[in-house]
Amino acid sequence: MGLKFLCAVAMLAAGWSGATLAASEETEVMQPIHRFFEAFARRDKAGMLAEVAPNLDVTSERDGEVHHLSIEALADRIVAFQGGAIAETTRDPVIHVDGALAVVWTPFTFAIDGKPDHCGIDLITLYKLKGRWQIAGLADNRHASC
Repeated sequence: MGLKFLCAVAMLAAGWSGATLAASEETEVMQPIHRFFEAFARRDKAGMLAEVAPNLDVTSERDGEVHHLSIEALADRIVAFQGGAIAETTRDPVIHVDGALAVVWTPFTFAIDGKPDHCGIDLITLYKLKGRWQIAGLADNRHASC
């Protein structure tokens, strides 16, 4: 009975540390996403670009068509936006990590002056390069009713 008990405790401990590691890794993956959207709300182009891989294109679906925009062009549009305070908030992310690759599927709401303007899904791909997670792909869709 003693050996079975020790094996059970060891298995529980291994499962617990794996769950803790997974939660920690997911938190780490979300950090550049949070920093990107914080910079987005401040209209801080340099802050947004600091969280993304060079030459990133943003892919969006609008009205049944796929549109591509460079991250620099998107950041310029955000900086130039004249419609009031903006914020894009995400919630309930589904995160998958395999080594240096991560993907995040998360519902979002885009608000102007605190009022929802549109919502949808952000699909964000990240790579861990030189010990740091960086956004390598960004795609979204949009819904008028939130």
